[in-house]
Amino acid sequence: MQLKIYSLASINIDEVYHVPHIVKPGETLSSTQRQENAGGKGANASVAAARAGAKVHIVGKIGHDGLWVRDLLSSSGANTDLVSVLDDTATGRAIIQVDAHGENSIVLFPGANYKVNKDDTCRAFAQCGAGDWLLLTNETTGVADAIAQARTCGMQILWNPAPMTADVVSSKQPVDMVDILVLNEAELLALARQYDVIDMAEGADEKYTSIARQVLDRLGIRAIIVTLGGDGSVGLVRRTKFNSHEVLVSNDNGSSSQSVASNAKSDDDIVVIRMGCAPVKKELVRDTTAAGDTWVGYFTAELVCLQNASPESVGSLASITPTMVEHAMTFATFASGIAVTRLGAFPSIPERHEVEAFFKSKKL
Repeated sequence: MQLKIYSLASINIDEVYHVPHIVKPGETLSSTQRQENAGGKGANASVAAARAGAKVHIVGKIGHDGLWVRDLLSSSGANTDLVSVLDDTATGRAIIQVDAHGENSIVLFPGANYKVNKDDTCRAFAQCGAGDWLLLTNETTGVADAIAQARTCGMQILWNPAPMTADVVSSKQPVDMVDILVLNEAELLALARQYDVIDMAEGADEKYTSIARQVLDRLGIRAIIVTLGGDGSVGLVRRTKFNSHEVLVSNDNGSSSQSVASNAKSDDDIVVIRMGCAPVKKELVRDTTAAGDTWVGYFTAELVCLQNASPESVGSLASITPTMVEHAMTFATFASGIAVTRLGAFPSIPERHEVEAFFKSKKL
């Protein structure tokens, strides 16, 4: 039986304004172009996972103004039977500024995304099987209930807690029930401060690796991935005696499938995986809006693909190995590399055959 991804997804209408630079406090700035696109971090990641070939079921809520977004989600290959349409609430909105260098600034209106509750996830998870994945961000309500319910159902959980809030710890979010956390630098630092584990080493990469290791130790979860923008990403995977036998993965990035595993010094060590950016020329970068979400969706889908190829390990500690994480990180990196060369959220997310071609040729 093939594993599925249940995505508790924020679903937005993105209003994108192209500007010479991100507006400053007190400044009025004319935009050079305006677009209205489908978006939302959860929706973007869901589309990415579906285009990567995974079976994706989206759980979420929209208003009647967002019916066209639901149609786009369906046409991207995701199942939208669990997307509810509300009569009295508008679809979530994102006001996005994109500057001349492709950098962005975003203001969110949550709308129907803040109407998601535990009844919605309970209804969704009644269909799931043990080992299926819950993919979620932090743009909807119902996150804590969804994580707790998913754990009870025997699901695997990947949480991208964006936007990061200041009360993850004080509100007793069940972060320790998550299998994999994916965060950017700012989100990692914010979470680490809440756990009181800011002990910075020298150098940017080493600093984030050190902090991520402390958070991983504190939570006891299986892996943390930190995306570093133009500096690539770093992954920390807990290697135990249960996953010391690596599943060999075909890897086209030139690294040996045993290189990561060999970093482990004991049966219960943490393996560090450092990943550079995809080879995208700076002048090709147009819009980074959906790059992170594309990364998350492709990463999750690749883990599902690899687990489907090794079904006997699913549900055990052996089901997420450093080699599998390295491969998923690499494929996700190339997917997001394509996304930054295109405008918009959904429109920028590549199809799997495009990523495979870029992965193989290393050229866009």
